[in-house]
Amino acid sequence: MSNEILTVIYRPHEHAEEYMVFVDDEKDYKEWREQPEGGKSTALSRFIGNFSVYKSNTGGVTGVIQPVSRMEIETAFFGDDKKVQDKSTEAAIQIILQNGREQKQSFKASERSDFNTSRGGAGDQFPGTQRR
Repeated sequence: MSNEILTVIYRPHEHAEEYMVFVDDEKDYKEWREQPEGGKSTALSRFIGNFSVYKSNTGGVTGVIQPVSRMEIETAFFGDDKKVQDKSTEAAIQIILQNGREQKQSFKASERSDFNTSRGGAGDQFPGTQRR
């Protein structure tokens, strides 16, 4: 098993920040991307483990990666366009996956840390959970 993961990076326009999505199964993602826009039969859940959009706090693909808020997703991807009915995170993920560029990363999104280990892990705060 490889410790690399495919990251798809997308910039909505020239002066926007870069947004990214982590792909857990590259083969299923490639199949999804080749399907016609209106008839995608492969579910996103086949190759996306975490339905979140991320960005770097340094503006680029380096630095600490943080999830993007729903409000920022709506503003960055859909703006004030009243014709867009679906302004969900899933719709933004589809835009990133369809139009973004691919880059390999040397970690898995499911193994990344969402807590500050210097202050104790998630296992210290939630019963039934353990540190990795």
